[in-house]
Amino acid sequence: MGGKVLSTAVLVGDRAADVSVRQAGSGVVTARVVVAAETRDDPRPVLRASLRRMLQLDVDLEPFWSLCDGRPGLAHVRPRSAGYLMQSPTLFEDLMKILFTTNCSWALTRSMARNLVEALGLPAPSGRKAFPSAEACAQQPESFWREVVKAGYRAPHCRAISSAFASGELVEAHFADPELATDEVRRRVLALPGFGAYAAGYVLRGLGRCDDLALDSWCRARMAALLGRKKAPDDAWFARRYRPFGSYAGLALWCELTGDGLEGAL
Repeated sequence: MGGKVLSTAVLVGDRAADVSVRQAGSGVVTARVVVAAETRDDPRPVLRASLRRMLQLDVDLEPFWSLCDGRPGLAHVRPRSAGYLMQSPTLFEDLMKILFTTNCSWALTRSMARNLVEALGLPAPSGRKAFPSAEACAQQPESFWREVVKAGYRAPHCRAISSAFASGELVEAHFADPELATDEVRRRVLALPGFGAYAAGYVLRGLGRCDDLALDSWCRARMAALLGRKKAPDDAWFARRYRPFGSYAGLALWCELTGDGLEGAL
């Protein structure tokens, strides 16, 4: 993050807060929060939990960095403390945004997310809007997802996932329980409407289960470019290349693909 500031709006109950985060030094993160004065409950516990999740502050990547030491293409990882994957304040938001990435361009993904936030997001004091809650999303008919969000075939999936989280049928712990085997978490993600192997891989990676490569067209094209080839290697090649990283295989792939700070990386 360096001297740059990350600014966003985070939902706190029935209000939204402005949050600005800066890395002040090695391992030191400072946050400035502006929340509406009329907020009834103390917003700090929710905001702390949101920031810890967003910045993966509870993740220890020392074992991963050790695996990267001395390996071509990954020499930048330890010096940059690379490997932390920014998340949304909630798993619900992550799932919706990953669903928006399926079978479309990055521009369309951003458009769907922007349309949803503009339509339903609560404004923070600055006017910036937070991603809406599952409850707010669940109140919308399928036509909203098709006509306002422009979600296309994803419309019924968006409504189903929103309703499941709003009703309590689904909760974050259903996927984030550390006692669960990765295969079981993968099975639960794949049971979500609209989620296939690619989307499940990205969800798992965000949950700290990084053995899945989550290969998509961008990953394949990017690797082909790095190798100076016209055609990307096959999936077996990827599996062999990252097998030595074990449970960090997907993270090693991602760090190698984005090692030059490629703009537009998800």
